[in-house]
Amino acid sequence: MTKKFYQLTAEERINQLNLSAEDRAFFFEHQGKESAHLIENYLADFALPEGLLPALLLDGQKSMIPMVTEEPSVVAAASNGARMAALGSGFFSEKASQARLTGQILFHDVDQKLLAKRIEESKSRLFAIAKAAKPSMVARGNGLKSVAYRVLDARHSALELSVDTGKAMGANAVNTILEAVKDDFDDLKEQIAGAILSNAGQEALVSVATKVPVDAVGGLKQAEKIVALAEFGQVDVDRAVTENKGIFNGISAVVLATGNDFRAVEAAGHAYAAWHGAYRSLSSWTLTDDQKYLAGQLSMPLNIGLLGGAMAALPMASKNLLLMGQPDLDRLKKLILATGLANNLAALKAVSGKGIQAGHMKMQARTLAIQAGAQEDEIAKVASRLARETTFDQAKAERILGEIRTHDA
Repeated sequence: MTKKFYQLTAEERINQLNLSAEDRAFFFEHQGKESAHLIENYLADFALPEGLLPALLLDGQKSMIPMVTEEPSVVAAASNGARMAALGSGFFSEKASQARLTGQILFHDVDQKLLAKRIEESKSRLFAIAKAAKPSMVARGNGLKSVAYRVLDARHSALELSVDTGKAMGANAVNTILEAVKDDFDDLKEQIAGAILSNAGQEALVSVATKVPVDAVGGLKQAEKIVALAEFGQVDVDRAVTENKGIFNGISAVVLATGNDFRAVEAAGHAYAAWHGAYRSLSSWTLTDDQKYLAGQLSMPLNIGLLGGAMAALPMASKNLLLMGQPDLDRLKKLILATGLANNLAALKAVSGKGIQAGHMKMQARTLAIQAGAQEDEIAKVASRLARETTFDQAKAERILGEIRTHDA
């Protein structure tokens, strides 16, 4: 019997494709032992570059921050922002974060008053069901912490379970608890639309802040420009989207480097940015009363973990945590947010100053040099000459590469 595509080995899948021998060899060379068990229909590994923010000062302690990203200048911007913040007291936090994840059982077309009364009267039983579903969590001091019933509109409502997930992100654990609790409402199964965790994470808020000496950003006038630009992120959606994207340049790069789910983190962040009825920047910047410091703050939900998920199957994730000094979960969350705020600071300074394009173009010159075929010892030479041009493209990079090779021949 012919195997289905998902039943084939990775090698068999590649051999089944209409590829040249050279292209097949390319895919074979980029296969990994661990990755074949992570996703369905695995073919090969798609590698992204990892860079290092060498020093980020948080709560008086320096950490190295690994960042995985394909976008030029992200690591440089984070390093620049962290450097400016370190000229003051670096980044700091005020309170510990919570490892809380909410799950929802979604009801439609039920008698909401009767259901609310039923839930209130059966809370102790629901806690017992949750404990039986994940006894190991409770033994560690984690597990179900609260039960609430929320009416969404006349037809829709939700039973919401808040779970302390400990060191893990906890998605599978929460879904297991939800399935067990859902069975207690079997008589309403036709009115249950689904039972699933929520990535919104409002109970897992994390906050970091910084006070940067105005001299570190170029003086009081430049600091005032940064504040003025940041204010647009609070009043204009278009600006807020771009500013939050820049914040996630840093956040998502570290989340990815630690083997966590950057898509869930970004979704929660964007939802929180609109939590008060209008989409706004996640960060805020002001001048202190004495005008000596530029004060920045960033808050958002952050559901990540140190255990479970893809982390166990990705050796680089555990090595990256080693680079970071094996932080506990609370510190890891704050290091991630501090990196995002560092990127935000660097971008605001660039945009409100000389403009962001100059820095981007330096990195773009290197990318074009590689695309033109420059080898290791040629990339810097081509990029350096490109950067001196008023405008440049791949054709110009190829011409410069040809001139360099002719000269060196």
